[in-house]
Amino acid sequence: MSYHPRILIVDASPESRDILQTLLQRQGAETLVASGVRRAAEMVKCQQPDMIVLDEDSDLSPAHEATRDLEQTASRSAIPIVVLGTARRHFSSFSKGQLVTKPYHYGPLIRRIEELLGK
Repeated sequence: MSYHPRILIVDASPESRDILQTLLQRQGAETLVASGVRRAAEMVKCQQPDMIVLDEDSDLSPAHEATRDLEQTASRSAIPIVVLGTARRHFSSFSKGQLVTKPYHYGPLIRRIEELLGK
C-alpha cells in the first residue's frame, strides 16, 4: 500500500485480529480493532476508517441491530466493507462490501483491499 489507509478490523478472535493487524500494518496501514459489530459501529462514527474488514463470526447477523447500524454508518460514509466469510452465508445487505471466502490467503486479501481502496 503506497499510502497509509486506516482499516478497522472486526473479529471476535483475538488471534485472528492480531494476525490481520500485523499483516495490514506491514503493508503500511493504520489499524483499529474491535471484537464485535456494536463496538465497530461506534468506532466508525468517531475514528472514520477508510475500510472495514469484518469477520463473519463477529456476532454478524443480517437481523442483528448492531450489524444494521454498522452497515448504515459505513454506507453514509462510503466506507467499503470486506466480509471474511464462507460462501454459504449471505451478505447482500452490504452494498459496498465484498465477500472474501474462508479459508483465504493473505496475498489475495491484500490485493482485494487495495482494489477497493483504489490503490
